[in-house]
Amino acid sequence: MTPISAAAPEARKTTKAAPALPGGYAGRLLRVDLTKGKCWAEPWGPYDMRETLGGAGLGAMILYRETATKGGKANVSWDHPDNRLVLATGPLAGLPVWGTGALTVVTIGAQTNGPTSTQANGFFGTNLKYSGYDAIVIQGQAKDWVYLYINDDVVEVRDARFLAGKDTWETQDALNATLGLSGHQLSVYSIGVAGEKLVRFAAIQGDYGHVASKNGCGAVMGKKKLKAVAIVRGTKGLKAADSRGVMQAADDIAYDLKTDPSAKSLYLWGTLPGVVNLSKLGALPIKNYTTNVPYDDLANWEAPKLREGFDHRGHQCNACGMHHCHMQVIRSGRHKGAVVDEPEYEGWSGAGWTIGATDQEGVSWLNTEVDRACVDVNEFGWVCGWVMECQERGWITKERLGFQLKWGDIEGAARLLGMITRREGLGDILAEGMKGAAERLGGPAKDAAIYTMQGSAPRGHDHRARWEEMLDTCTGSTGTLESGVPVHVAELGLPTRINPFNGEEVAMLVAGIRGRRHFEDSLGICIFTGRTRLENLCRALGAATGWNYTLGEGMRLGRRTAAILRAVRLRCGIGTDKERPSARYGSTPTDGPAKGQAVAEQWERMVDAWYAKVGYDRKTGKPLPKTLKDLGLDWLARDLWGKKA
Repeated sequence: MTPISAAAPEARKTTKAAPALPGGYAGRLLRVDLTKGKCWAEPWGPYDMRETLGGAGLGAMILYRETATKGGKANVSWDHPDNRLVLATGPLAGLPVWGTGALTVVTIGAQTNGPTSTQANGFFGTNLKYSGYDAIVIQGQAKDWVYLYINDDVVEVRDARFLAGKDTWETQDALNATLGLSGHQLSVYSIGVAGEKLVRFAAIQGDYGHVASKNGCGAVMGKKKLKAVAIVRGTKGLKAADSRGVMQAADDIAYDLKTDPSAKSLYLWGTLPGVVNLSKLGALPIKNYTTNVPYDDLANWEAPKLREGFDHRGHQCNACGMHHCHMQVIRSGRHKGAVVDEPEYEGWSGAGWTIGATDQEGVSWLNTEVDRACVDVNEFGWVCGWVMECQERGWITKERLGFQLKWGDIEGAARLLGMITRREGLGDILAEGMKGAAERLGGPAKDAAIYTMQGSAPRGHDHRARWEEMLDTCTGSTGTLESGVPVHVAELGLPTRINPFNGEEVAMLVAGIRGRRHFEDSLGICIFTGRTRLENLCRALGAATGWNYTLGEGMRLGRRTAAILRAVRLRCGIGTDKERPSARYGSTPTDGPAKGQAVAEQWERMVDAWYAKVGYDRKTGKPLPKTLKDLGLDWLARDLWGKKA
């Protein structure tokens, strides 16, 4: 067994007998070697479970232990057979807590060529646990297209050539038909043509609308020639240490989400209120950051208006009562009658406001086309909006693109999506992602592109009005937000309000919440379930496993995971010189609520303050030896600092 434990070897030697398997776990990892076409189950024990939990924590440890090149000084690249693709869930998955069907994907991503941890919801995590596994660890590369089939103890790498060229929804339809299953009997996570063509921002999509989208994880799957993973809802039971305690914690979490002012709108509307709420802050990204003034009546974008404009079909995730993840029916226009997934806020942003589109039915349809093609909707929005601005300014000619693409052109955006997905014409360059495409074109076009110097693009917000997210995105190790969303910060001893344009206050907030998100992403829960208080999550975890699990231990787990991912990032060659925004991303808004707020003027001081607070070395980017030892990572301190540790 490849060691994955974060526990110090000396601590293991002194233990006379291993404790019983905690509740909430299946107790096995599924290993898959696509080069050899072999699958095998691997037990893992209580030490590893408590030290890594699952999800992001487990995936980070596997990535650190298993993706180093010979000698351990460098890391394999995203397209190397030895890159691991970890599909993991956590100890709450499959239990009656809201949103506990989550999937965390951990790998070396294709955009930054560094680590990523990205999440999706639906039913995958639950089906995996009911099949007797806590995670799938995939290595190697198949010679031709295959899919992984899991049905309890039947695990097979099967021929998937009949699925090649299909989008993600067509892939799930085909597998449902082939296997004679329907509804939620089968959870399928797959790549579309974008993943097959190794588009650098290809995603992994499943259960008709749930997407693990960050850092090109779909391209990794494509390089491995793995078209899909299909899991039949298994028959193996899960045992909680304290069933009554789990139910009580679940009830408290549900009540919290339904009644707390910071979460109630999510319970009622999902992320739909984001459009109006973010516009009031100047954080709604409009036409590639060229303005912060909405170009449509925002009354039409209130959450009730967005939802009432469509017929709906229920499509919630496993064990969840949140009112989102619905299916819509397009009621008029060119795509009348089409069944699509209701966009989350980032869909309304990436397929709408970022590209100047106001036709809500068109935006909803385009968002689903992006999901079916299986690319990150945020990155697509930045790429598409950038092309629109470049054409408007004459930096990309009609002849170069092949047609004229103007602001708000939904059908033109879909045409561009097809070019990117199939790597046709200019689409071949755009498929390299925002940073890669901008560097290829150069000149003023490059200065108009929105990306981090690590190589990824931000979430669907205008971070010039949300400095905490810009700082988090640029300093993080996963190609996206890493510290999390600042909710219930008083739990962590942080002020409930700060000046959002004071760099030092922002740095203290981002550093203070660091670890929360990795803890949540190790539990097998949805990010929206995580809007409850951490104390509730720790009670649920304790009841499930039988551990006396505290808030402090949860944050320590998250910060330990962050340090391990940082070590992988540094081994991938991504240093502190990459921790900054592109020219447009870090520019100063010229209008709207954040007009004149210049993040560039405070950037270096803000980053310095963040480094000091998290206990990392500003020059090398390494977590300091004391920081690592405080986190119980003495072995990592020795790896990173040698005798200095």
